[in-house]
Amino acid sequence: MRINLKQYSIYGKFCSIKWNSYMNDFFDLESMYLFTKVLEAGSFSSVAVKTRIPKATLSRKIKELEDQVGAQLLIRTTRQVRATDIGREFLQRANTILAAVEDSKVLVKKASQELEGPLRITAGVEFGLAVLSPLVLKFQKLYPKINIEIDLTGRYVDLAYEGFDVGIRIGPLDDSSLNCRKIGSFSYGLFASPEFLKTNSAIKKISDLGSLPKLAFSRAGQRNEWKLVNGDKFEKISIEPKIVSNNYWVIEMAAIRGSGVAFMPRFLVTEALKNGELKPVLNQWHSVEIPIHLIYPSQRFISTKLRTFIDFIADEMKKGQHT
Repeated sequence: MRINLKQYSIYGKFCSIKWNSYMNDFFDLESMYLFTKVLEAGSFSSVAVKTRIPKATLSRKIKELEDQVGAQLLIRTTRQVRATDIGREFLQRANTILAAVEDSKVLVKKASQELEGPLRITAGVEFGLAVLSPLVLKFQKLYPKINIEIDLTGRYVDLAYEGFDVGIRIGPLDDSSLNCRKIGSFSYGLFASPEFLKTNSAIKKISDLGSLPKLAFSRAGQRNEWKLVNGDKFEKISIEPKIVSNNYWVIEMAAIRGSGVAFMPRFLVTEALKNGELKPVLNQWHSVEIPIHLIYPSQRFISTKLRTFIDFIADEMKKGQHT
């Protein structure tokens, strides 16, 4: 590691030092460290033994440091090594810098190891409420010192710009600048209430959907069509929904109340299926599998806090109880 001493204004009293134009203003921290140890021990031999650095190499590094400074830092005699006047001043500043570097290393290590502090998460509304929120609450109980903020939204979120640590993306990824980890997938299915199916019991094939009332999720500008697969079979159905909404909870509620057939993510109707409020329709027909990714800004080092969260969510999703 190299450091620019001028940034620390440590050479204010080094007026006699000539900073030659060919000299690099950056100093090697290892050489600086060895310089302090030589003065502390009073000899090159002692430091060479402790550090297992050959005495000749040690002497060369100190000489290179003196060349960079442009002044003699040490006075060498057969009996001892001592600092010049400039060497003593340099020693004080070097110790300050080395201590600051060590403090920084301790701070970074502590931050990377301790599972505490803020964690900002973003996800879509429906997935966030149905799947992510229960997992986040479970995670927070395991790590109570982590302060969690969950932002659920239907808009596109720029993680790095908006300061989020991690997000959930549904469907294909289009941002190659982000790190990602696939944590699962899900499909859409057809669902209706038991009451609706009692009066429409003849649904045996796709064409039987015919003129039945349909409940559809749609955002502005989206075409109202359902794409379904059954093995190697594919069907695309253009529909005129009886009810259309940009919120799946509205569609689920309408389906439960018998308003028609809904085409919805399976993870959103888990409870309604369990308690008998909804039943599958043409269960062999469904959408293609849609990937779910955890995404986080590209960075060289990932904190232990973030890594632990990512691993936790991935492990929970692998259990297959959420999609």
